[in-house]
Amino acid sequence: MPGASGWPEYVGWLGNAFYFTRFLIQWIHSERAGKTVAPTLFWWFSVCGAAALGFYAYWTRNTPLLLGYTITFVIYVRNLTIVHLGARAGRLGLLPALGIALAAAAVLIYLAAGKEVEASIHRAWIVVGFVGQAVFSSRFVVQWYATERRGEAHFPRSFWWLSLVGNVLLLAYVIRCGDLVFIAGFFLGPFVQIRNLMLSRTKR
Repeated sequence: MPGASGWPEYVGWLGNAFYFTRFLIQWIHSERAGKTVAPTLFWWFSVCGAAALGFYAYWTRNTPLLLGYTITFVIYVRNLTIVHLGARAGRLGLLPALGIALAAAAVLIYLAAGKEVEASIHRAWIVVGFVGQAVFSSRFVVQWYATERRGEAHFPRSFWWLSLVGNVLLLAYVIRCGDLVFIAGFFLGPFVQIRNLMLSRTKR
């Protein structure tokens, strides 16, 4: 499944730039604090990155990644709400909120129906893509739950384990797809995740 050419590809690379910058910021802040932390800029760059890469995934008819970017976009916005409003943000029930995210994803997938080019990829790889995306997206469901309980943005240790496993699966999937935008987006992830696991272990 080749990537898009022209301006949609630039949007995809811009999304990668946002995602890379967010983890660079998070990494620097975590190294200084000696533990994993979530600075406000991390969430702003996450929102922008998810929007750009979600658009690119839609344009290239990549359903597994489209689903993931849609769900995480909603979670990023919720984290920003908590960061800026604190206790005034209230508590949002996990199941209703996740339902909203899945409904939004379903709408986008419906709009993309009939336009997919995934037939060129063996079904086994599509399964790898969906499984990888399920694991990768679940990390922010776990993070969301932990944040709602604490009333502040928080990364539990399980977040980084889910990130690592999901990232590796999705990296294998996008390499098979042959899309350089997505390959670049997932290539550096394991290094950041392993480092954060080391920091969280030291903190414990």
